[in-house]
Amino acid sequence: MLELIFGFGYRVKKLRRRWDRLREKTLGKKDPMRSQILERLDTIENNLKTLEETKLTRVVRARMAKEIEIDLEEVAELLKFDGSQATEKEE
Repeated sequence: MLELIFGFGYRVKKLRRRWDRLREKTLGKKDPMRSQILERLDTIENNLKTLEETKLTRVVRARMAKEIEIDLEEVAELLKFDGSQATEKEE
């Protein structure tokens, strides 16, 4: 039970949930940035699959999880930037 809360599986599950939410937000955007963001999200998904399905050492697993976290933060920033840019154009 504690492994689910504090274990590595919980961290991967949290990363997957964040990826899903960012993908849904991206699908609601218009095309100019959408295709680039979707390509980045596809790359992140491949890394997530590797993290979920393969047996890795702790060091490699932690490094991959941190890289995925950083990539997801960058995608979130791109979505924020794209949204603020669109509202400025409308005004």
